[in-house]
Order: sequence, then structure tokens, then C-alpha cells
Amino acid sequence: VALGAGFCDGLGYGGNTKAAIIRIGLKEMQKFCKVFYGDRQIKDETFLESCGVADLVTTCFGGRNRKCADIFAKNIAAGAPKAGGV
Repeated sequence: VALGAGFCDGLGYGGNTKAAIIRIGLKEMQKFCKVFYGDRQIKDETFLESCGVADLVTTCFGGRNRKCADIFAKNIAAGAPKAGGV
């Protein structure tokens, strides 16, 4: 999710696109937990606490994965050569 947010920033897609990626990412996190940890009875409210949406927002606005994707997207958009000369 943070990589997607970084690509949005690097390509200049704006806040609405970034918000959509974060929203979809949160829903995917919920689905993942239901599929792989359904027997643990994880409550949907858990994702609205600091271990869910708060951590997701923090990561998508300042985490290293977001920053790397932002720089990568800016370099590709600017025509920087790809690694390995390909």
C-alpha cells in the first residue's frame, strides 16, 4: 500500500488517488486477515485503531517504502536509465 502511495506521489496523481489506494489497501488488509486468520475472530474495529488505519496512514505519508516508490517513479518519469542498462 505504501509503495502505491509513493507511486501516486512520484507521478503527481494527487490526494484523491492516494486516498483511494489507502482505502482499498485497508479493505485488502481486512480481507487478508479474514482469509488467513479467520479462526482468531479479528474484529473490524481493530483496523480503525492505531494498529490499523493509523499505522497505514503513517506509512503511506512518511515511510521508507513510500519514499522509495516516490523517488523511483520520479526518476522513471524523468527518463532516468533503468538498472543494468536495459
